[in-house]
Amino acid sequence: MSIPTSTSDRRRHRNRRATIAIATAFLAGASVLGSQAPAFADDNPTVPADIYETDAQVMADMAKWTPLKDSESVMGLPTGLDDKQVNLSDVQGGQVNYDPDQAIKDAQAAAKVFAEDANTKEPARESAKRLYEPLSGLQESANYTAPVFTGKDAYKDVWSGENFEQLCNRPNHDSSRVGQKPPCAFVGKLTEKYPVKGSAGDGLAGGGKLTYKISSSVADEKSETEGWSVGGKITPKIGDGKSDIPVEASFTYSYAATSTKKLQSTLETDVEINVPEGKKGLLEPRGNGAYYTGYIVYRTNNNTEQRMVAVPARVYVQARDTTSPITWFKRVK
Repeated sequence: MSIPTSTSDRRRHRNRRATIAIATAFLAGASVLGSQAPAFADDNPTVPADIYETDAQVMADMAKWTPLKDSESVMGLPTGLDDKQVNLSDVQGGQVNYDPDQAIKDAQAAAKVFAEDANTKEPARESAKRLYEPLSGLQESANYTAPVFTGKDAYKDVWSGENFEQLCNRPNHDSSRVGQKPPCAFVGKLTEKYPVKGSAGDGLAGGGKLTYKISSSVADEKSETEGWSVGGKITPKIGDGKSDIPVEASFTYSYAATSTKKLQSTLETDVEINVPEGKKGLLEPRGNGAYYTGYIVYRTNNNTEQRMVAVPARVYVQARDTTSPITWFKRVK
């Protein structure tokens, strides 16, 4: 009896992924960039009903509702790139312990899976291929690793002098490569889960009721290469019914190369916190994602040579399985 086409296809994809997984921890699934319809809101609570007294309680529920991967990859120049300084010594050793040559292999393996995924459209497919397929006619030189990253605009490629916008987002005017982008990707390991993104003022001490109005808006970045550089900006908003309360500035995020869901803005919601006597209450927004520390990897060339380059970097990546940008926790301390 013949196997249905869909089952056979799934089996072939599964076997291919298993082969690549031997060499890399960056596993793949269906990409967010495909022809899929936007995902509907998930079942995770935007504002949990319980009051949380410890960070451990918060982290335990976040891990249950919004699981994270130990490592992630992002195709193109990450929108969620942190501009803070990152030293090679911090990534190659310390908490991360990630070798740049291994990162280059991981980035190329992730790009290959991305390019071979049936959901990946052109020209993103060809953009990804250029990360792992050498340019013909040019000598392949040894990999290069930058010693430090001091910001997206401050970084300059040693050979060309170009910054990351030029290296990764330069339009391609070659008639045979219309819409393609230069070969860039980020690979990193989990270093900070569910970061706090501000809080509602100084809170209330001594007992009573706190009332807030909250919402969050999402602005997805547009890219001429569909699905190549995807991400955007999240803006949390808190008010007390009379005026807005300043919170941490908007923050940018990236979708993982294997994401299947897109973020959605949340509607304005009323939140109440009953603060017990002797306690201090506040509302705490946690990003539904994490910071990953690793490398931006790209291919560069001059007239005779080409090489792979790894640059230390830190990127905020949205969790794959949620459409909500923030979870708001009622806290007492």
